[in-house]
Order: sequence, then C-alpha cells, then structure tokens
Amino acid sequence: MSSLESGSAFDETSERGEQRRASRPSAPRRWTPPATVHRAGVIALGLLAASAVVAACASADETLGTVPTDDAGGGGDGAPDAIESDAADAGSDSTIAAKDACSSAGWCATDVDPKLSFDDLWPLPGGAAVAVASRDGRSAVLLYERSKWNVIHEVPFVLTSIWADTANIWIAGADPGYVAHGRLQSNNGINPEYTWTAHPLPVQTPVAVVRGTEEQEVYALADTRVWRLPEDGGGWEVDYGGDAPASETTFSSLSGTSKGDLWLTGVRGIFPPCAVVAHKTGGAWVTVIDGTVVDPWAWPPACEAPEGAVPWVAYPEIATSTAPNELVTFAEGVDGYYIVARMRHLADGGLDIAHHNIPTQPQIPLRDRRAIWGASADDLYMAGYSKVNRGRNLWADGGGWEISTVSFEGLPLSKQFHVVRGTRSDDVWVAGESYVFHKTID
Repeated sequence: MSSLESGSAFDETSERGEQRRASRPSAPRRWTPPATVHRAGVIALGLLAASAVVAACASADETLGTVPTDDAGGGGDGAPDAIESDAADAGSDSTIAAKDACSSAGWCATDVDPKLSFDDLWPLPGGAAVAVASRDGRSAVLLYERSKWNVIHEVPFVLTSIWADTANIWIAGADPGYVAHGRLQSNNGINPEYTWTAHPLPVQTPVAVVRGTEEQEVYALADTRVWRLPEDGGGWEVDYGGDAPASETTFSSLSGTSKGDLWLTGVRGIFPPCAVVAHKTGGAWVTVIDGTVVDPWAWPPACEAPEGAVPWVAYPEIATSTAPNELVTFAEGVDGYYIVARMRHLADGGLDIAHHNIPTQPQIPLRDRRAIWGASADDLYMAGYSKVNRGRNLWADGGGWEISTVSFEGLPLSKQFHVVRGTRSDDVWVAGESYVFHKTID
C-alpha cells in the first residue's frame, strides 16, 4: 500500500466550515485544543447521534476544551450538505444497506449510522480502516476493526482529512490550521487507547489534506502551500509554495508513495487555467507542469511554461499516485472536455504524459468526480454521487470506463461518495454520506 495517497481539497465540507465561521459574531471565539487529549476506551458509534456529543461521550480523564455556544455546531449552517430531493429517501436507504449486504461487483456495506457523512478514510492492514465522519458541524474519528466501527476521538468542528498507519493517526480540519496526532498507547483487542496531541499550522485557513510517511514525517496542504513536519519533531515548515500564499493559485491534491516521492496538483488563474504539477523526488520539489497565460483573449488559450516545465491548459482536480514516480489525475479542459492523464517523471528529468479523453457529452458534474484511486494506472476507481466508475486499460485501444455497482436489490443509493481508496485490487473502500463499502474481491 502506498504510504501517501490521494487527498482532494476540501470542497463541500469546507463550505460547511466557511458557513459556520460566517455565522459567528464579529469577534469570533475559536475552540482552543489542549496540548494533549487522552481517550480511555472506545465509545459506541451510536453515541455520536446524541445532541451534545462531546459532553455525552467524554470520559472522566478527558478534556476537550471549552466550546462557546456559537461554535458548538448542531443544526442550521453547520449541518452536512444534502441533496434536498433525496432527504425523504434517507430513511429507506439506511434500511436497505443491511450489514454485510453486497452488490454484484463485490461492494459490501459496513454497519454505520446513516446520519453520518464519511468525509475521508484511510485503509489499514488486515481489513481495518480509520475514517473521519461528520454530523451537524461536528466530527469523529472512527476505527473499523473486527467488522465494527468505533468512535475513538471527537472534535466540535468538521474534520477534512485523515492519514494513518498501525500506530499513528493524523487528522486535519476546517477549523483554521487544525492538525492533530493520535498515538496508539495500548490495544487489548477491544478498546484501543490513543493519546491526542495538537500540532496547529500557523495559518488562518482550513487544512485541506494531511498525509504522512511515518510518525514524524508528515505533510499538510493549507494556505496554497505544502507544509512539512520533519522527523526530528520540530515545528511546521513550508516545503513548497514560498513564504506567502501564491496569488490566483489553488492546489487540489497531495499524494505519493514515500517521503521521496510526493505529487502536488493545482492550477494558476481562473480562465484560462494553467495547470500546476510538482513532484518531490530526491528530497527536492521539481515543478514539471506550470505556466502563465500568454493572452487571455486568445483562442485556443495558451499557457507559457517556465524553463524546465511543460504547459497544460486544464483544471487538474483529483489525483492518485499509482506507482513510484507515477501520477494519475482527472482534469477538466477549457471547452468542457475531460481528461484522465497518466504522468511519469523519468530518470532523465523528462515527463511522459499519456491522455485518455472522455467525451464532453454527457457532462460529468463535479459531484460525480470527487475521488480517484487505483491499484495501478491500468485499474482505477472514481467515486462520485451514488456510484463508482472503474477504468481499465485506459491507455490502450479498447480500454474504458464501466460502472462498478454498489447498489444491491436494484435500488439506487442517491448519496454522495467522498472518498475511494485501497491497498490493493482486492481491498478497496468507498465512503460518503450514510455509507461505507468494502470490496474484498477483484
């Protein structure tokens, strides 16, 4: 399994975070995390539905800090996004997704609270996984072991991203600069105990992605920069992006296979867009795709690349590292066409790019391209609204996309998926609103 994988920038959930901040008074009061939060034991998942999660679920030796009333979440602007037309069907959907029910493509439902929105998930060895899930402006960290989800940590705002190994969990959130580390203290097979330590970034924006390669080799994407928490335990340092945020630049994903193989995607400008792709290799970042607009009125639009980079007029959105020095990204072109691009950074410094074009009709709305992951560049999954698409052999004649159905009993789910990620072709997870599916057959 890759030690770093694709993380899309916080879209719908970041909007929820912005709505909550917009509703605060002119002198906002922020929740200040304690230096260390200790969780003794595991809390049953059903408790997350309580109206006061933190107060109801906190154990006697745990301090979650003081939460001002207007920061506490719950209802109104803090509620998770939902498709209004599907609200009436939410109950029937939840009863359909019985535990261990499986689709014809091998996606099996895990038993979850249907009121939760699973915003990110990281697979672990042995069929386990950790995830962040939100409800009413609050989030919980959940651990899946022995066919059961258990809550192991909670915060009074929305969490955006998670990365983990067998002993460490890193989380990031919509609260400005929020990053925290959970270290496993003991696990008796029933109640794993974690000690939580905050590592805030010096930014005033949400943290879109947190990824790591080991306990103290951690990266975060925030404020249009990549930040690194070095192995020596020092403070956060800007690893890519300069001392100040770049103007009119948006970074959308951070992925990789190791600390010597990281990829960053983004875009400069709004229209026409000049794609940005950077690769960290040999301890240094190399910007392989970049550019600035030559003439904003010219058609077709063009970007002029700096020395050592190539131009690409497109909006790279979601991406995944499929092998060392290899990235696959889904991008939208300027005239509505869609591209899946495979990039290989060659040993001589060159960049090999293969394109798979997708017809412009029917259009693929943003909600249908929320996450991408692949066991290899020739076996990809893309998750979106209510469905998962599987792309095979896209770079050869005859390759293409097909639906990998998650529905059983012939009924659509009508829910948004936020993440698809796995460790290999027979261990893939897809998660989102009300559902988490696990695929254990190829």
